[in-house]
Amino acid sequence: MKAVVKYGKGKGLVEIRDVPEPKVKDDEVLIEVKAVSVCGSDLHIYHDNHPYWPPVTLGHEFSGVLSDIGKEVKGWKAGDRIVSETRIGSCGVCFICQSGFPQACEKKRPYGIGVNGAYAKWVAGPARLLHRLPENIPFEVGAAIEPTAICVTSILERSRVQAGETVLITGPGPIGLISLAIAKMAGVRMVGITGRSSAEGIRFQKARELGADFIINVDKEDPVQKILGFTDGLGVDILIETSGGEKAISQAFEMVRRLGRVCAIGVSGKPEISIPYDRGIFKAIRFDFCFSSSWTSWERTISLISKGLLPLEKLITHKLPLEQWEEAFHLLESRQAAKVILIP
Repeated sequence: MKAVVKYGKGKGLVEIRDVPEPKVKDDEVLIEVKAVSVCGSDLHIYHDNHPYWPPVTLGHEFSGVLSDIGKEVKGWKAGDRIVSETRIGSCGVCFICQSGFPQACEKKRPYGIGVNGAYAKWVAGPARLLHRLPENIPFEVGAAIEPTAICVTSILERSRVQAGETVLITGPGPIGLISLAIAKMAGVRMVGITGRSSAEGIRFQKARELGADFIINVDKEDPVQKILGFTDGLGVDILIETSGGEKAISQAFEMVRRLGRVCAIGVSGKPEISIPYDRGIFKAIRFDFCFSSSWTSWERTISLISKGLLPLEKLITHKLPLEQWEEAFHLLESRQAAKVILIP
């Protein structure tokens, strides 16, 4: 079968290759991939700025239909519509796993990063990671459930955004736009988003469609002064950082109020960045570093989408055949797309 493979360490080194179709183990299922979403971490892997173990087929945000079932698998059958978590390799016995957070296990090797992923027609993996995809959720939307579950874990479960709060989201990429949709759904009093001039097209347009109360172009306006103006000098209750940009992260310490929270989701792609540490201390800011997704967030995300409370379909701007993966990467890197779906 054809697959998009990151075949070595270093920048680039990605191409379509013929690879063997996967075989299922006794506790696994074979999934016919119906749609796979391009993630920012796929771009980081392309540029060698993210952990990965080559050679590996890319792709960890996907939906599909079960094709074959391992002999030890119960409760599933061929033809079931599914989405899958990515926490392959979590050991199940370490302190983190036993505490209920296997998604943060040091041994985890996710689809498309440590084991072959879904930029292909077929992918095999553990049945224990599956969630049922309701009939009223299209496969293309299902492929975006994984990043949405990350945002639900981070915003609702970890940082616990509350109805009536003021919220700022830094970065209008896919994670930022999903975060905006979640904040609106949660009933916040005011939510805005920041971005650069490159987002003036489709990304700011999508932010408006999702109900942003304000948008700040940081190339034209000082976001700190704008936020202090919007909040009578107080700062926002919670700032959701999705850009991974060093300047935006540093400015977060000024834009969030005293005793406020920073929900950090964006990956910087750098080994280290500087922050105004003492400023955070003196303001008693709570800084939540957020990573991956919980089982409960997947179930909650699927329910919210199925009930029409999270309009995830609005984020999808492009659908392309798998063979056009390079164009998909270009659209995202040039900020001409919000969410791109590849169809194997």
